[in-house]
Amino acid sequence: MPKIIPIVGSVVGATTTSHWAQTIKTDFVYGVIEVHSESENAQTIGMDAVSKIIEMHSKSIQELETLVHKILVPEIQSLILFTPVGLETHVFIAGVGAVYVKREGQYAKLLDKSGSISGVAQKGDIFILLSTTCRTILSEEELFGIFDHLSADVLAEKLTLCLQGKESMYGCAALLFEVKEIQKDEVKQSKLLMIFLLLKKRLVSLRHIKQTPGAWITMILVGIFLISIIIGVRRELMYKHDTKLQTVVQEAQRMYEEGQALLELNGVKGRERLMEAKILLAPVAEIVTDKTKEERYASELYGRITSTLTTAMHIYTQEPKMFYDVGLLKLGGVISTMGLWGDTLVVGDTSQKAVYALTVSSKTGKIIGGGTGFEQIFAVDAQGEIVYVLTPNGIHQLSIEDKTTKLLRIKKSSEWGRVETMIVFGGNIYLLDTLNSRIWKYIATDSGFSELKEYLNPDTLPDLDKATGMTIDGSVWIGTSDGKIQRFTQGKENTFVYKGVDPPFGQDLILFTSDETKNLYVLDSQNKRVVVLDKDGIYLAQYVWTGDLNPNQLVVAEKQGKILLLAAGKLYSLDLK
Repeated sequence: MPKIIPIVGSVVGATTTSHWAQTIKTDFVYGVIEVHSESENAQTIGMDAVSKIIEMHSKSIQELETLVHKILVPEIQSLILFTPVGLETHVFIAGVGAVYVKREGQYAKLLDKSGSISGVAQKGDIFILLSTTCRTILSEEELFGIFDHLSADVLAEKLTLCLQGKESMYGCAALLFEVKEIQKDEVKQSKLLMIFLLLKKRLVSLRHIKQTPGAWITMILVGIFLISIIIGVRRELMYKHDTKLQTVVQEAQRMYEEGQALLELNGVKGRERLMEAKILLAPVAEIVTDKTKEERYASELYGRITSTLTTAMHIYTQEPKMFYDVGLLKLGGVISTMGLWGDTLVVGDTSQKAVYALTVSSKTGKIIGGGTGFEQIFAVDAQGEIVYVLTPNGIHQLSIEDKTTKLLRIKKSSEWGRVETMIVFGGNIYLLDTLNSRIWKYIATDSGFSELKEYLNPDTLPDLDKATGMTIDGSVWIGTSDGKIQRFTQGKENTFVYKGVDPPFGQDLILFTSDETKNLYVLDSQNKRVVVLDKDGIYLAQYVWTGDLNPNQLVVAEKQGKILLLAAGKLYSLDLK
C-alpha cells in the first residue's frame, strides 16, 4: 500500500483552567481538540480524551469513530481527526470546527460541521484543521493570505504569529498536514516476488525428482496450487482497489450533485462544490482504465464534472481581433504603452515620438503631441482632457482638446529609482518605483503639483521588486512576476485573496481596474487568458485564446464591452460577455 510521508505543523494557543486545546499527532491519526468547561477542569477532560485516542491499538476507521462517540462529552467543543490510510484520507469532525485543503494553489473547504468525509490525497496537498475558536477568530482571507510556497511546519509558525495579534485566542488549536512525498506501493510487488521465488524453488526441486507418472502428477498439483495463490492475491488486490474507487466516486458524485443544485441559488458556492468534486476525483481519473464498470463510470463522471464546471465558470474562448492600427494616424506607428479614461484611450508611440488619443466606441483617433522630449515613453494616462506622459526625464502634460504641450510638468526626482509605471487618479499622479519598493505620489494643487510624497505608510514596507505594473480604483493594485496580487488601501497593505481560479494563475500578472470599473481584470499571458474577479476576490469568468498572441498590457472599457490588449506594438480586443 502506498504511504504518505508527511510534514506536520501545529499551533496551540494559550490555555486556562476552563478553556484548553491541543493537537494530536500519532503514526495513525492526527487532529485537534478544544475543551470548554465551566467547572474549570478543561485540561483533565481533554487529556483523558487524547489519551484514549493515542492508546487505541486498532487502526480501523470505524472503531476510531466509535471510540470518539464514546468519549465525546458536552465540554468537548471541537474534536477533529485526520487519518491517512495509504493515499486515502478520512476526516471526522465531532462538534464545531473546519477542515480545508490546499491543492495546486486552490483552496477548498472539506468539512465545517459534525460528520465525516473521505478522499484521495496527492503530493503537495496541505490539509488545515481548525478548532472552533481558531476558525472563529481567523477569517478565510487571513488564513489563505499566509500561504505561500512554504512547508507545513513553516506555515504553522506564520499562523502562530498571525494569531498572536488576536484577542481571545484561548483554546485555539490548528494542525497542518502536508503530503511531502508518497512512498511507492511495494506490497503488491513483494507478494508477487515471494510467489515467483516459491515457484522457482519448487520447479528447481522438481527437476531432481525422478520423472515417473507420480512425479508428473505432483508437479501438476503444485502448479495448480501456485496459480490459485496468484489468482487469490490478484482478486484481493482488485477488491481493495474497487472498494476504494467506489468510496471516492460516491463522494465525488455527491459533491457534483450538490454543486449542480447550488448553481441556480448561489453560483459561487456551486462552482466551489464542483471544484471540490473535480479535485477529489482528479487523481483517480489519471490512473483508471476502461477495464471495469467502476473505472469506466469514474472516467465518465470526471468528464461530466469537468464539462459542467467549464460552463459554470463562464470560460469564453475567442481569438483577440485587431482593434485599431495607429499606422493610420502616423506612418510606421507602433504602440509602446496605453492608458484609459472613460471612452478615451491614450497611446504612447516611442518609435514615432508621438502620443495619440482614440475614442473606443467610434474607433476614431488623432495625434495630440510628440516630437522632442518624447524619444522614450514609459507610460501614459489621462484624466478628462489632460494627458500625462512619463519619460526618463520627467512627466509631460498634454491637452487633447487644443493639443498644447507642457514639457516636464514634473521633473525627474533624484529619489526616483526604476520608475516605468504611472497612474493618474483623483487628479493626483502615482508612480511605481520597483527599485526602491516605493509608490511615489504627486498631489494636484492650484498651481500644479506638490513635492514628491510617499503613498505607503512608514510601517508598510512591501517588496515591490517583482511588481509588473499598477492600477488604482481608490486602492492600489499591483500584479507581480511570481503570480501574486497585492492591494494597498490608504497606504497600508490590504490582503487580497482570490477564490475559484482554475487553473491557478501563472507568472507575470498584469492588472486593470478603476473607480468606474466594476471588476478586477487579470492578464495571465502564460495561460493565454484574461481572468475576471470581483473586488472581493470571487472568480467570475475568463476569456481564453489559443493563438500565439502574448500581450503585455490591458485596459478594459466595460461600458463599451471591450477588453483591449497590447501585443507586439499592436492593439487587439476581446468582447465582454
